[in-house]
Amino acid sequence: MGREGVFTLLRNDPLTQGPKLFAKHCASCHRYDGHDGLGGQPKDPPSAADLKGFASREWLAGLLDPDRVATPHYFGATKFKAGKMVKFVQEDVAGFSADDKKLLEKAIAALSAEAQLKSQREIDRRDEALIAQGTEALIGPRMTCVDCHVFHDEGDANGPDLTGYGSRQWLLDFIGNPEHERFYGDRNDRMPLFGEDKIITADELGLLVDWLRGEWFVPETVSAK
Repeated sequence: MGREGVFTLLRNDPLTQGPKLFAKHCASCHRYDGHDGLGGQPKDPPSAADLKGFASREWLAGLLDPDRVATPHYFGATKFKAGKMVKFVQEDVAGFSADDKKLLEKAIAALSAEAQLKSQREIDRRDEALIAQGTEALIGPRMTCVDCHVFHDEGDANGPDLTGYGSRQWLLDFIGNPEHERFYGDRNDRMPLFGEDKIITADELGLLVDWLRGEWFVPETVSAK
């Protein structure tokens, strides 16, 4: 492969370009595992969530943890710190019974499965029955998720639509226009409309999203014969 081919591959590689795009466009507010995506530290403290592992089971478990939801890792540095979601977690979830906590774990697995993350492909396949139960929980009365969110045509749209939450298309749409009625509408907290206002190109947006989701090409190892 010639030099031009190598450069083309690098320009289209999420693992190479994603951290650069995050550092340039996102790290003024967000962090990725505590840094700017490239290992650096911006001069200003974070004012929005840390996005490493976004939509994974682990990330969502932290979001729904009464001790963590209002920390800077999640909503603590945003205008939503005193919002309905934080209050729900700190008041309702904090009072969950043991059975409700088990049901919450299933709901987290189901919501995370909406993202179809490469890193969770095997565990999602293994937990198919558990995820089905969690999907029912997301629209059921015990979790009350659809009191504020739409999930597969169920519920009210006060909060972001959870259908396909964290999937590639969901992230493309959300980062492209967080003020869309499917997401935060006029309650958007300072997040630019990266796609709508053409702050980044469609190709750049795709590279950023693929990097955040851990989607990049890894060549298969060829065994010696």
